[in-house]
Amino acid sequence: MTQDSQPKLLNMVEMPINWQFQDDNARINCLSQFAVAHESSFEFAEALKYHRQILEIAVQLDDKSQQEVSLYNTANCFRQLSKFNESINYFSRLIQITRETGNRVLQIAGFWGEGTSYQNLGHYQKAIECFRLQLAIACEMSERNWEKSALSSLANAYQFLGDFHKSLEYEQKALSIARQLKDAKGIGDSLVNLGSVYLQLRAWEMAIGFCSEAHAIAHENDNKDLMMVSLHSLGQAYKGQNLYVKASSFLIKALSISCSIGEKRVRSAILQALSDVCSQTSQFEQAIQYNLESLDISREIGNRYGEAAALSRIAITYQNLGDTNKALTYYQQSLSILEQIGAKQSQQQLFFNIGTIYYRERMYAKAIGFLRTASILAEELKINAEKGKVEFVLGAVFQKLRQHRDAIHHYRQAYQIYKDLGDETQAEHILQTMYKLGAEPA
Repeated sequence: MTQDSQPKLLNMVEMPINWQFQDDNARINCLSQFAVAHESSFEFAEALKYHRQILEIAVQLDDKSQQEVSLYNTANCFRQLSKFNESINYFSRLIQITRETGNRVLQIAGFWGEGTSYQNLGHYQKAIECFRLQLAIACEMSERNWEKSALSSLANAYQFLGDFHKSLEYEQKALSIARQLKDAKGIGDSLVNLGSVYLQLRAWEMAIGFCSEAHAIAHENDNKDLMMVSLHSLGQAYKGQNLYVKASSFLIKALSISCSIGEKRVRSAILQALSDVCSQTSQFEQAIQYNLESLDISREIGNRYGEAAALSRIAITYQNLGDTNKALTYYQQSLSILEQIGAKQSQQQLFFNIGTIYYRERMYAKAIGFLRTASILAEELKINAEKGKVEFVLGAVFQKLRQHRDAIHHYRQAYQIYKDLGDETQAEHILQTMYKLGAEPA
């Protein structure tokens, strides 16, 4: 059945039903079909209504098995809608019931979902706790696929924390399991994930090597999803090498696949990557168009995180065009969404970006306010690389204000962070700045 025919089907069958003549199992079956149909059309808000009705019936019947399934489906819909606190609530309820019923497989799924939601909120240590519990149960049960999933999730969480050594270590373990299982999809996914870490490290050739291997596996197995994400990552790597024509070529191929398989969430991300390429090549109007298209898709499927990301990129484009007022307007819209969904890491980045704008506009009091909030969030989230960036700019702000004592204080913090991270180039740059102020590292 094509996606185009799906809404027509819903229009034909989704009509008032006389439940008087339906037993409970028939009601659950019918509601489940509606939920699945909406999910296949990325209409998670509609699907959620049906899953909650099923859960209500299951509670009335005291049917623990059906409650488990309904709690998982309800939690997952909230996750897809970027309502992560609600998602955590339902995943926690699922875990509690599985402890009563002994359903270890759904318990594993519950810890995975809870961890993923915490990660999306920027609570990486809590996410890591969940993934470790998932891993422990999976190992105990010899559930190799779930073990692989937990290792990849841990790798992803450590990647967000900037601990790339641990990230690579966990993903290599996941890749090893996938190879042992001869799981082509799992091998390809791990290769793309490894490529993603090397993208963060700006090790472009390593990223290209892993993603090219994943793309070859996708081609051999006719795996459109893997082909799409590997092309997306390859486009990002070539963009990093300033090979913009090649980057666009890979990203456009990925976009075409996303359209053919109806993968709207990834399509939105690819459009944002294309907008980055356009911004780098001064095609600012096209960059805005790509982001507006991404924004429409995110709003259509209820992806609030994607909506915030698109708004932020539009802000960056207007910033590059020198239109500060429009940039700040879009940044504030994005920040409002991120505060609503509790995505703290992305909030931290926006507070930094807005603070930087005010710094460049010589509105130093406002700059200090936003940058201090960015610093507090970076410390709370234990994102040392971001903390270092913020402290350096705060030092620059106070230097402009000729408040050299405060400037040196922030420069010293930035210097120590970069030394601890092993970034000798940036540490040396900060050291020279302090020398000009007549100061040395503490």
